Formats: sequence, structure tokens, C-alpha cells
Amino acid sequence: MWIDPNVKRKGSIVKEHILAEQHKSDAFPLFSLFEINITGMCNRFCEFCPRSDKNVFPNKSEYMSLKLYEKVIKELNELAYDGIIAFSGFSEPLFHKDIYEIISLARKSCAKSRIELYTNGDLLNVKKLAELFNSGCTSIHISLYDGPEQIEKFLSMRDMAGIKDEQFIIRERFLPKKDGYGLTISNRAGLVNFQKLGMKRLNMPFKSKCYYPFYMMFVDYTGEVIICSHDWGKKLIAGNLREESIVEVWTSKTMRSVRDRLDKEDRNFSPCNECDVKGTFMGGEHFKKWQEYYKNMDSKSS
Repeated sequence: MWIDPNVKRKGSIVKEHILAEQHKSDAFPLFSLFEINITGMCNRFCEFCPRSDKNVFPNKSEYMSLKLYEKVIKELNELAYDGIIAFSGFSEPLFHKDIYEIISLARKSCAKSRIELYTNGDLLNVKKLAELFNSGCTSIHISLYDGPEQIEKFLSMRDMAGIKDEQFIIRERFLPKKDGYGLTISNRAGLVNFQKLGMKRLNMPFKSKCYYPFYMMFVDYTGEVIICSHDWGKKLIAGNLREESIVEVWTSKTMRSVRDRLDKEDRNFSPCNECDVKGTFMGGEHFKKWQEYYKNMDSKSS
């Protein structure tokens, strides 16, 4: 099975973050990956993406407000968060008109965090690239879908902007179906019918653990916290940061219920019952920390 090299890279960062000294306490384990989907817009309609069917996942010219974003970033600052902040999700983040201010606020409030932006590069140019790094980006990850001829264009853009190699990651997504398009294919928790791609649908839920809700928090532009970045259908909402705090949602009954079931290899609930993601490539250390935390919490309350 093909595995995205980015998984190994992020996995190492996530592991180092949870094992850091500041997290070795009786407090709840904090996420090490905070992903934000800041808009409902994308300009591409890849066949392996739910957007390929506008009736399933329509484009929406909607954006996270700065007021909500400032609340979220303020709370991350209060948590002394220094893990990954990723602008990615279900959309093209460069469509947000306040993208530079968004990056800058993250850098000022979470000075030690890695700030990563994922883009298809269609809206990128030398000036924008330089400004994104001037605003505080740690790295930019560009997914190329058209062909290898795109590589030279973006390497030239990188050199003209004076960006280092390790800050500018090109992801070759133009590979053919047989090579998985150059990414670890998933069915987006059942939202994509891969029969048209020659792949089989799940006959029954996987019986396996999944670590996603143990190490990452995913926030949509509406403020809704979705239990996993693969839940494109937004079928299970853990809370909403417009009314609740990050800590309230991260430690909520909903999140505990999901973690307990995944700990028991029980995916027989939506959206996990339709998801074909393995979910254990990273986050194992977080999984163990949560097991210990819940065990201690239950023993104190008994």
C-alpha cells in the first residue's frame, strides 16, 4: 500500500509534541495537530474528491469570520499550544481574503507552533508566496494535479521568492489511478463512491482502532468541530467553537464516546462505519495517554 511521505513527517512531529515535558502531567492530553478549514470554496473538482459531484459537496462562498478565528487563536495561546496548526481541510485556503492576517495572528499567538498551509497552488504567485512566509508560515505544501510539467513552474516560483527547500513541499498528485493518484486514497467516510474508480465499497465497518480523534482537532469554517478530517459529510459534530471553548469540546462527552468506541475497535457508528481509513499511522502515543487519563479519571470518580 502506498503511504504519503507526509504521514511519516507529521507523525514524527506529532509524537515529539505529545512526549514533550510540558505534557507529562495529570492533565488531559492535548492535540498535537490543529487543522482549520477556513472556507467552503475550492476551484478544483478531482474525481477522488467529494467535490467531483456538486450535489454531494457543493462549493460555498463562505468563510471563517475573523471574529471567530481570533477567539480560536486566543484560546490556543492560553493553552500555550506549540504543535502543528494546519490550514487545509476541505477547501483551498488561499480563497480567504484575510489569509495573511490569519497566518500572522497564528504566528503571534502561537510563536512556537509549526504553521502549515496546504494548497493546489493555482492562486499562488511569487508575491503571494513571499507574503505568506513573511506573515509567519513555517511551510507550504503544494498538491500538483495536472502533470510533472507543473514542477518546474513552482520550483522557479520558490527560487524567485527566496524560499528554502524544506519550507516548500511539492506533492505529486498527478500520478495515475494505479499509483493512487500520489496520495493515500480514502472514501471520505463514505462520501465518495469509488466504484467508478475501480475500488470496492465497504461491506461492513472495519473492526480496528483509529487514532485520529486522539491526536488531532479539526475545525470547520462554521466553528463546528468535526471528529475527523475524513468526515467530509460532517456527520458527527463534537461541538461548536462559537459557543464552546476548545477545551470543552476536546474533553466533551461526545469525544470520549468516540474515543472509547475506537479504543474497543468499534466503528459501528456514523461516520466511522463507512470509513476505510486505517487510522493508526500516527498518534499512538496520544492514544496511550488518553487511555491512562480516562483510567485515572474513572478511578478517582469511583
